[in-house]
Amino acid sequence: MPPLTRPALHRLALAACLGLSAPAWALEEGGASCPQLDFGVAAPEPTLDPEQVILNADHAALEEAGLSKLIGSVRLRQGDKLFSAEEMDYDDRENTVRVGAESVFRNREMSVRSQESEFNLDTQTGVFHRSEFTMPSSSAHGKAERLSLNREGQAEMEGVSFTTCAPDSRGWELKAGDIRMDKETGFGTARNARLDFLGLPILYTPWFRFPIDNRRHTGLLYPTIGDSDRTGFDMQVPLYLNLAPNYDATLTPRLMTDRGTQIATDFRYLLNSGEGELRYEYLSRDKKLDEMRDYLHFEHQNLFNERTSLSMLYDNTSDRNYLEDFGGRLDLTAITHLERNARLTYQAPAAYRVQALVQDFQPLASSLIAVDDPYRRLPQILVDAETRKSLLDTRAGFVGEYVNFARDQSVQGQRVALHPYLRTEREGAAWFARGQLEYDYTTYKLTDTAFVPGQTTDPSRSLPTFSAEYGLRFERFTSSNQLQLLEPRVFYLYTPYENQDDQPVFDGGEPDFEFTQLFSHNRFLGRDRLSDANHVAIATTLRQLDPDSGVTRFSASIGQLFRFEAPRVTLPGGTAPDSGATDFIASLDYRITEKLRTVLAAQWSPSENEFNRTSFGFSYRSDHRRLDLGYRYREDQLEQTDVILSTPLWQRWSAAGRWRYSLEDERTLDTQAGLQYETCCWALRTSYRRYIATTAGEYSSGVYVQLALKGLGQIGSGGTGLLQSDSDYYE
Repeated sequence: MPPLTRPALHRLALAACLGLSAPAWALEEGGASCPQLDFGVAAPEPTLDPEQVILNADHAALEEAGLSKLIGSVRLRQGDKLFSAEEMDYDDRENTVRVGAESVFRNREMSVRSQESEFNLDTQTGVFHRSEFTMPSSSAHGKAERLSLNREGQAEMEGVSFTTCAPDSRGWELKAGDIRMDKETGFGTARNARLDFLGLPILYTPWFRFPIDNRRHTGLLYPTIGDSDRTGFDMQVPLYLNLAPNYDATLTPRLMTDRGTQIATDFRYLLNSGEGELRYEYLSRDKKLDEMRDYLHFEHQNLFNERTSLSMLYDNTSDRNYLEDFGGRLDLTAITHLERNARLTYQAPAAYRVQALVQDFQPLASSLIAVDDPYRRLPQILVDAETRKSLLDTRAGFVGEYVNFARDQSVQGQRVALHPYLRTEREGAAWFARGQLEYDYTTYKLTDTAFVPGQTTDPSRSLPTFSAEYGLRFERFTSSNQLQLLEPRVFYLYTPYENQDDQPVFDGGEPDFEFTQLFSHNRFLGRDRLSDANHVAIATTLRQLDPDSGVTRFSASIGQLFRFEAPRVTLPGGTAPDSGATDFIASLDYRITEKLRTVLAAQWSPSENEFNRTSFGFSYRSDHRRLDLGYRYREDQLEQTDVILSTPLWQRWSAAGRWRYSLEDERTLDTQAGLQYETCCWALRTSYRRYIATTAGEYSSGVYVQLALKGLGQIGSGGTGLLQSDSDYYE
């Protein structure tokens, strides 16, 4: 669907069905445009007086009734218009121009070379016979037996052909008996039109309309065609509906030979203070399952005033396997739940924030059991405040939360958390110091405790926490005039122990041990557990910056925790870490050159003398080539490699591919291969993909073909996700 706000497009877009107009949409292609016609006349400089006529010629003869005959290098200028010819008749009384030989007319929008022409400078109307024309803004050119222009921006052509290919190319060409372009409506109309590709006709229509500016228009978008072993032959033909300036819709019939015919509706809107979108997919009967299947997505954001906003999200499917069957993307297999929420926020900048949230989830993965489903928040109220001014570099703050957690066949209840704190910060040119004293009070009111034997109905905890951080900043310039920054820092955290085994786990969890965890105030996620702590974190970061561009060329960090006492608080079924030194956490991001970049993240255990977690990425990017190498390892969880390559092969041929492989499971996760033949005005792409499409590990494969006519549109789907960047290794 085209966006509601679009950049200007000055190009034709062919409708794929009779009697319907195409929207203001066309495929944006990379690469240089084709060589175009050059009539050898430079664009004129506009005159100060747009009505003033300036004439230049080698010879001029004044004839009867104000008629002048100009001969030899004739130039006539008026405003942004320019006539160039060897001979020209100029009627001063009628302010008209007549040329009986070859001439060139040029303005800001097009250039026309004709064998005969007449033009009225007062009415801004003219007729050009046996002409060739170019439109530099769209790299398009063509021929017309007769071309007429008027002041209102309307153009009429007879016996016309049009293309963005190079002159004398056998790429694509649109031919029509006549074309009429109207700037007022933003439409062009063609009759008896035929589209030729490589000299062969591939489409004929007696009438169609096309856009000539950036306005949106109702009409057919270009179809996508593919074949997959989960859907069979798969074709989508979207119909775009320009309903109003601030809302539109797209209806997309989707024919799947193995599933049936699906209808998808996309509706978007812009309001004075908000925006949103709605998508609904409906399949009345799935041939494989013999049942109705549908999917609904709704999203809305609204700003009531400068401080109050509302966001809403709702997703729902008829069954848990819908996205696996119809989504067609590998990452969809990792989605286990669809979220529904409504969030109301009141924000007083630099003072306080109040947020109300209701949240629900729909499970997707069929292998999950009910206990793994997240709790619903019905509702959550969050208050976050801090004093605007400081006293002796100290500010007071407060975080408060009320949540009602609900889930079937589980312990349910309410949680109230109160978290006041005092924070002090001081900073110098080469150092900084921070300290915080906070207090946590959390209490529960539980129901349905019979699901957990021995669970009390009103557990609570009260714990103080103290933290302090100190860091230094060192700067120097290298011999190559690169700015280096060295920032060592030390962080201390203390929280006493309190037994929390009687407290439920509504939203608690334990994250991966990453660099940011060195400076976290709690080992756990959520508020169901507050870990006891008595440790110090030591870390340092080295960065190197280009002083001219400000780009960070090199960044490396390393850090470690040292626990004076072993934590004792755990999640149910979990284990607490030991005292002493933890694993080292390190990261590296090095932009070797403008084209080369490498990143590395690692967790190394000095006691076991091995890496527990690593990720590595290497990237090479140039104008025409790309190479990405990735490796990811998690102890006892996964070990994967990822390779992406795209490169020119020979002349106009290029290839691209991707291979994701699990060393842990000894199986391929995703394979893609694509081949492309591209000229300056058209491209043919074909690709093949085989990937894991379900949580059960089942594969799906598909073949995609796409013909792209640059400046006109595309037919089919060429597997456009093949060359999308995978940023997992660069974060």
